[in-house]
Amino acid sequence: MADSAAWLFPPKPPVLAENELHVWRASLDLSPDVIERFQITLSEHEKERAQRFLVPQARERFIAGRGILRELLGRYLALAPEEIEFQYGPDGKPSLSAGHNSAIRFSVSHSQDMALFAMAAGSEVGVDIEEMKADFRGMQIASHFFSDEEVASLARLEQKSATEGFFACWTKKEAYVKARGKGLGIPLRSFTVKFAEDKQGLQDEEGKAWSCYTLTPSPEFSGAVVVAGEDWKLRYWEWSAGKMSLDRLRSNART
Repeated sequence: MADSAAWLFPPKPPVLAENELHVWRASLDLSPDVIERFQITLSEHEKERAQRFLVPQARERFIAGRGILRELLGRYLALAPEEIEFQYGPDGKPSLSAGHNSAIRFSVSHSQDMALFAMAAGSEVGVDIEEMKADFRGMQIASHFFSDEEVASLARLEQKSATEGFFACWTKKEAYVKARGKGLGIPLRSFTVKFAEDKQGLQDEEGKAWSCYTLTPSPEFSGAVVVAGEDWKLRYWEWSAGKMSLDRLRSNART
């Protein structure tokens, strides 16, 4: 499991080896000048999407997420953020445009002010993050979306552990579906994850191997990343507009 202390500032530029999986965490609550800088780098389509958000905070977090993604991909490709171009699969999964001639695959997820970005070379990847809420009706939702084995495992846990277990299970399932790129074409009840394990192997209907890893972005959030293949070396990087770590930023925000 990746605890908070494991998230480090990366070398410049980051190098993505074939057997490495890079997971970045970042805050989406950024200063107005950073938001303005990111907005300039967005495509016209992304700017239009941003304007559809009626709540200013939601709009700014969308801009932050897209801006950080562009900046990160730009670091790997040695390009300016505004030069990054995307294409989209049948179910909306984004990827780098074929014109980049790059093997990098990526996935993005955010919850409240926290975002995760996963990068792999030549292998499909999916990442998910969720804020853990103590009053969340996990068992009610689990009964509709989790497998019978997962529901039974959750039912044996006490309330606090069941809450953590629910979000660990949910993020793994969402990360797997995102990695596959088939959206609702893969029913969440159709496969089982072991949410108490930090590392798990999965097999799809064709026998292809996938690796699932638990992530701990911070004590208030649960996360998971799934990538095609086996024997990955995970590296946990932290993005920041400045030099202060996300842990310290969030600590300052609470005081």
